Amino acid sequence: MLAVSLATLLSACGGSDKTDAAESSGNEPSPSFAQTCSALVGTAVAGGVVTQATMTAASEGTVSAASWPSHCLVRGVMNQRTGIDNKPYALQFELRLPEASAWNSRFYYQGGSGVDGTLFTALGSYSGGGNERNALLDGYAVVTTDSGHIAETGVANGSFLFGADPQARDEYGDMQIPQVTAAAQTLMVKAYGSAPQHSYFVGCSNGGRQAMIAAQKYPDLFDGIVAAAPGFRLTQASIQGSIYQIQRTAQIAPKKADGSPDISLGLTASEKTVVADRILGACDALDGLADGMVNRLSACRPDPLEWVCKTGETEGCLSQDKAQYVKDIFEGPSTRSGERIYASWPYDPAMVSQFSNPFYSIFAGEASHIYTSPPTLTADLLQYALTADMDTEFRKLSATTTTFKRSGNDFTNAESPDMDAFKKRGGKLIIFNGGGDTAFSMNDVTAYYDKVSTRYGGVSQAQDFVRAFYVPGMSHCSGGAGSTDQFDAFGAVRKWAEDGVAPDAMVATARAAAGSANPGRTRPLCSYPAEAIYNGTGDPEVASSFSCKVPAASL
Repeated sequence: MLAVSLATLLSACGGSDKTDAAESSGNEPSPSFAQTCSALVGTAVAGGVVTQATMTAASEGTVSAASWPSHCLVRGVMNQRTGIDNKPYALQFELRLPEASAWNSRFYYQGGSGVDGTLFTALGSYSGGGNERNALLDGYAVVTTDSGHIAETGVANGSFLFGADPQARDEYGDMQIPQVTAAAQTLMVKAYGSAPQHSYFVGCSNGGRQAMIAAQKYPDLFDGIVAAAPGFRLTQASIQGSIYQIQRTAQIAPKKADGSPDISLGLTASEKTVVADRILGACDALDGLADGMVNRLSACRPDPLEWVCKTGETEGCLSQDKAQYVKDIFEGPSTRSGERIYASWPYDPAMVSQFSNPFYSIFAGEASHIYTSPPTLTADLLQYALTADMDTEFRKLSATTTTFKRSGNDFTNAESPDMDAFKKRGGKLIIFNGGGDTAFSMNDVTAYYDKVSTRYGGVSQAQDFVRAFYVPGMSHCSGGAGSTDQFDAFGAVRKWAEDGVAPDAMVATARAAAGSANPGRTRPLCSYPAEAIYNGTGDPEVASSFSCKVPAASL
């Protein structure tokens, strides 16, 4: 509340050596490694202990992103305690260690999702859509964590109730990464006799936020980082995605039988079609080709008020109030005094799903329970979003109390352009975001990147260690009917970190499984501020017919 190029990228891999190693190990664990595995039980790690270490045979059947090789499954628990809310807490982790003969001497930290609260399976999922492999299959030691809490079941908004405990907030926000990494390092040394040669952090959404935390606050831990759809200003996004968006939608939404607004119908299906068609009409061909995709975001600046129906018009247009609503949502929220709360949104046709408010409940739960101080504990998130004073809740993001000594902005966000230490140690960071992502705005990514560029003396200097990519039409983390969402960001960051080959562009493919209208289409994803421009000749379905060009305004 999840980037790259090189060929078709149909399988997310980080290099040729790892796949061969993982496939050579066979299905059955070696007796010697089984003994090594079982000996890990009881190992002391920072703040805790290993509670489980068992060999797991390789999965059977067709290899997929959910498959695994023979490996040692390790689980541990740290920081066991009772919170100020009198509930039990602990920082749990899961580490999966491939057999020694298959380990590629690399470590993969798999970022979380939502507000965590689940001990995710440590397979090392790759970012981008349609992956057919994972990091564990490819020889990486992989770790995940629940970030210090387990979502409560059988109670209203149980996923968010940990927000009543300050330490649980901190561990969720930014404190789990070094402790879990240290535990994993201890266990890799014990299992393999050596520390990993290279370490990576990969995450999307909240995991992407954690990835940005890793680059800014823990710069010595990882060689390469992929921050996909990163909620690095998650606190502000939660206010935008709940209070602002819901209250603005309630002003024009039809009423249900009980008199409450139907916030899923800010726009009807036909009105959404009008918005998408108008955006395409204004911006689709700006890259030299009308193909149902908006590649030139820098030049796409339509005015929804120009879409108002003229006298006698009944189709292909909007009423005055609906046009103003569309304009307001794309512009994003400000306080009554004019202070910006969150970013504006790109005019990508896939953004029409924003008008169904797909993320309002998680954003409302986050804003009310976790990021504001003091929190608002409520069973009715919609009522909170409809009635909360936006300015008050916005101020509470930076507030502290005697109980909550760190603000939500402090423990959650990762919006500093200062990555001096990460740059100095040679770290490499890839950020990417979909144009149709209705959780986090690509405009927020580009604004952040502009700050980084300013800090380091220009785009070329910033690109020495961090690059950002726009994925037209892609939804949150992956998917999107109009997108080319299949690409290998992790392979790109590994090649950059280990071989010094920076990704100027990444080739992305459209997938039938993602609902693409043009399956098999490829497009270059260009390193910001460059944009994909059609060369004027060549197959319009092939990435090689496009070039990455920097807009004149960015030169």
